[in-house]
Amino acid sequence: LDALPPDLRLRIYTHLLVASTPLKGPTARQTAKYNLHTSIMRVSRKFHAETRSVFFGKNTFYLSSIPPSPGRPGTADHQQQQRQDDRHHDGSGAFEPPLQLPDLPLVRHLEIDLLYYPAVLTTVPQLDGCGWRPLCTGAERYAATLGHVLTFVRNTLSSLKFIADVQPYMVERGDGSSTDETEEETDTETDAEEAEEEESFDVKKLLTGFHAAGTNPRFNAALADLPFPDIPVSFVFPDSYFGFVVEKEVLCKRGLLFLAGQVVFARNELRMRALLEELDGLEGKGELEGEFKEGGTGRRC
Repeated sequence: LDALPPDLRLRIYTHLLVASTPLKGPTARQTAKYNLHTSIMRVSRKFHAETRSVFFGKNTFYLSSIPPSPGRPGTADHQQQQRQDDRHHDGSGAFEPPLQLPDLPLVRHLEIDLLYYPAVLTTVPQLDGCGWRPLCTGAERYAATLGHVLTFVRNTLSSLKFIADVQPYMVERGDGSSTDETEEETDTETDAEEAEEEESFDVKKLLTGFHAAGTNPRFNAALADLPFPDIPVSFVFPDSYFGFVVEKEVLCKRGLLFLAGQVVFARNELRMRALLEELDGLEGKGELEGEFKEGGTGRRC
């Protein structure tokens, strides 16, 4: 390769080191393969210097949280103690793939998954008595870490997208429906009624990462300093996809948590509409409308 002109070497490096899809960490990508030939970066110091800018500058890196470790097998007392520990130390807040500080100035394209889905979630009422807030050390650390990353790359980043991919946290049951296998404990309420519902994921856990990001000063300061006027945001569910391009000023003013809450509400409306359409096809439109007229009214909060 030394005998080749620089532009031809660049084309070869790009072919060997640049993936067609965003690069995820081991947990997020699961069995996906990228077929990259990173061994060329270790051939010599010259090759390493030339290929680093190609690998980090041309690839899109998909940053995602590292889920807390599952409970270790043991006695019931040991498992109960593990759950108690998880309430206050739910994950390290680290992300994958583990980009190193010297490499961050070379990164040009990022996709950040803001979802932090804790194994055990504790919630408490807001100080004003309206709503709730999560107590999750791992989510707070994850938001702070993302704030550091955005601070380091704000002057060199070319593209940024925020994502919430719920699919990895859904498991298929024998009846074909989906559910999550994690737990939630609150200081003020039990979720027995919610457990009976068909909803296939825990909304509070889905919103935990967004709440942590929205209340983290470093993350919000880094977001405000980004040079982009608009930022793409997407939410991926097994049965639906929501994609937006949001003005940065609006995102900073209203917050990612507000947007995530609106998406959850919209998804529930779509699911209900689909259910009604299915029932309408089975029982007849006129009969269904009559039933709803007799059933009272509802309101949005």
